[in-house]
Amino acid sequence: QLPGSLQQMPVRYCSGEQSGRPMRILCYGDSMTVGFCCGGRAFEPYARALAEWIRSLSCMQAPCEVLTCGLSGLRADTMAEGLMSDELVDVMGFRGRGLAQTLEEQGPFDLVVIMAGTNDMANNQTPARIAQSLEHMHSACHDRGVPSIALAPPPAPCRGLHGEAVRQQVLLHLRLMSGAAPRRMACVDPAELVSSGMPEMWDADGLHFSPLGSRTFGQNLAATILTRVLPVLRGEVQPPPEPSLAPTAWCQDAWQFPMPTWCQVPQWVLVPC
Repeated sequence: QLPGSLQQMPVRYCSGEQSGRPMRILCYGDSMTVGFCCGGRAFEPYARALAEWIRSLSCMQAPCEVLTCGLSGLRADTMAEGLMSDELVDVMGFRGRGLAQTLEEQGPFDLVVIMAGTNDMANNQTPARIAQSLEHMHSACHDRGVPSIALAPPPAPCRGLHGEAVRQQVLLHLRLMSGAAPRRMACVDPAELVSSGMPEMWDADGLHFSPLGSRTFGQNLAATILTRVLPVLRGEVQPPPEPSLAPTAWCQDAWQFPMPTWCQVPQWVLVPC
């Protein structure tokens, strides 16, 4: 992905013939969303793979259109304060609009995926403060009738045990929020999609995805959306049980629903992580 095409976001990725109305997804967040890697000399937004795999995995191979806006270096509280901003500028000089402004100008959308909070953690903000900022962002989606997916900050190898503990607290806050609104919001842990224990999935800085990591993340997120998220948002299966206040009480199996036949995905699709 050439940086020049990211000067003004969102950037659009389309897959499949646009004969009918495509499924439209907005991916919004920070450098992890835009696929920052190699010190900013290269970018691989996971949205590109997401668009390709949503079409490939859906039974009818329906067209999919994914827009992405990833503002490197911006904290979630900055994004929450700038929801209606006409222009937010990131550390690379790339420009995008606030989340609410993007929804109103570029909509309608079927789903919004938000992954932010990494920069807030680097600035030692509390998990509760980070979650509050993210809640404002998700509320902007729900107020406009668009369901959302909360992606916690990914499990970066450089963080260490303390950083992972903070990340888990942010994740728990997001799961509690999604448990309170199961038909409007889902929560997914990026650690289920890309493991911190696979060096090839991570950039040399130990914080960002490598290009392979971003593509793998997009592929596994597509399968997760089709098999675990959309059936809940559409009311076809029951939501997972609401987590307790103890992070260890939550297990990945809580998301393993009986899947309707229309959205079953072959096991080989999920890349091991």
